[in-house]
Amino acid sequence: MPDLLLVFSNRWKLVTVITVCATVIALLIALLSPKKYLSVATALPVNSVTADKARIFNSNIEALYSDFGTPDELDRLEGTARLDTIFIAASEKFDLGEHYSYGRDNQGVYLAAVKLKKNSKIARSSYGELKVKVWDVDRMLASDIANFLMQRIQELHQHLQNESNLLVLQKLKEQYVAKQAEYVQLADSIGKQPSNEVMATRSELFKARANGLSQQVEEYEKMIGEYQLAVTANAPVLLVVENARPSLWPDEPKVLVITLLVFFAAFIFSLVLALYIESRKRSF
Repeated sequence: MPDLLLVFSNRWKLVTVITVCATVIALLIALLSPKKYLSVATALPVNSVTADKARIFNSNIEALYSDFGTPDELDRLEGTARLDTIFIAASEKFDLGEHYSYGRDNQGVYLAAVKLKKNSKIARSSYGELKVKVWDVDRMLASDIANFLMQRIQELHQHLQNESNLLVLQKLKEQYVAKQAEYVQLADSIGKQPSNEVMATRSELFKARANGLSQQVEEYEKMIGEYQLAVTANAPVLLVVENARPSLWPDEPKVLVITLLVFFAAFIFSLVLALYIESRKRSF
């Protein structure tokens, strides 16, 4: 194997020219590339037990001690972030089709949403927070989009949660009316029973059944009140810790990192090229 120092001493001009030229070109490209600013919105998940006020009176009351949810609460929120829905909404609101030069028609709106999705990252942090990151050449727009995406995720899941509570509330009211009608009918039949000894036993059974229906009606009233509270409160699913702010300095391109990487890559490439040239020279 040829001595590296000897090869470098013989071919130092080649190594230097290639390394310096590649580094200068990379530096110029990095400096002339459009600057992208990063904005980050941060939120914590709400404990799903406290968010659903209909569960306040359940046996797992100890779970209500914390208003904040666990990182597992973010699974469904991260799943929503993979859909195009919130990005299309952002594209329409901020006219991103025109911003990205795709046009304002439906195709332009969708293409802008796809590009926004590539320029965004919605994921949990190591501390169990949901972070919405957006990169854009306009630092003000980047912060507005990040806050909007966080708000859309919150509103979407809050709406789904409330719709679920409304559906349960509707079914409870239907069952409540049915139980009330059954109770009234049974009470009327008890009042019409003959007072002889033959019907005494049946009358007691009817009364026991009526008491059971009365308790069921009370339970339905209680559950209806709880779910009515859940619907009225319409509790959020996210607690925003920090709204996105316009960044003062660009996040991309990372000029120093790119320059150093290209410098070392060019140096290694030029050194390997010099080794190849020396080995070819000695073979002849």
